[in-house]
Amino acid sequence: MSLSQKTPDYVNSHDTSEMESTTQLKRDSLSTIKELPDPRLIGFSIFSLAIFLFVTAIYYGIINP
Repeated sequence: MSLSQKTPDYVNSHDTSEMESTTQLKRDSLSTIKELPDPRLIGFSIFSLAIFLFVTAIYYGIINP
């Protein structure tokens, strides 16, 4: 007797339409490269934030130069 014959029917039943709709939802919600802002803008923003945090840490004495 195989494993699929031993398990109850409700365990083996799969609603394929529900699985397909979940897959479609995941595919629709993924961001593509075209939807993201320019990588130079992201890099500049991160760099500016790092400089700001570094200067703030020096000002408050967290980093002692």
